[in-house]
Amino acid sequence: MTFSSKSKTENKKGFSLVELVIGTAVFLVIVLAVYNSYVGFFSVVHASRAKIEVISLINERLEIVRNLPYSSVGVVSGIPSGVLVHSQNITRDTYQYTVLTTVRNFDDPFDGTLGGTPNDLSPADSKIVEIEVNCTSCKNFVPMVITTKVSPKNLETASTNGALFVRVFDANGD
Repeated sequence: MTFSSKSKTENKKGFSLVELVIGTAVFLVIVLAVYNSYVGFFSVVHASRAKIEVISLINERLEIVRNLPYSSVGVVSGIPSGVLVHSQNITRDTYQYTVLTTVRNFDDPFDGTLGGTPNDLSPADSKIVEIEVNCTSCKNFVPMVITTKVSPKNLETASTNGALFVRVFDANGD
């Protein structure tokens, strides 16, 4: 019978249980980090797609408002009355959106107010249109709101007066 005189370190041909557990734990940490990055990337892509679609919806609604006659800019059964629908549910690209349209008359105080000094004979100078879009099927989505003014042609036709704005500067820039 012959015994080998090799040391214990030379007979070692595999991993110990501790090395195996530590290696598995490091591998799991790396795999979880890659998976979380993958999921995070796609959630950012989905949020970006939803925001792009919301901007497209708002732009579409604004173009509809801009192409309406001034007398039609308003909400059905609202004040001011018009042809726009106050609330709509729209599905685009698998996302559910709620579009709210609000229209209000606006009296610019620059040319006077109704019953004030000076008395404004055309108090409904313009209309303010507010469009709010909310994504009901998106996670952590903040509603987007856009407001614009719509003015009629020949705004102050009730009087024969016009408006002329002049800005004058002297040699000193005053």
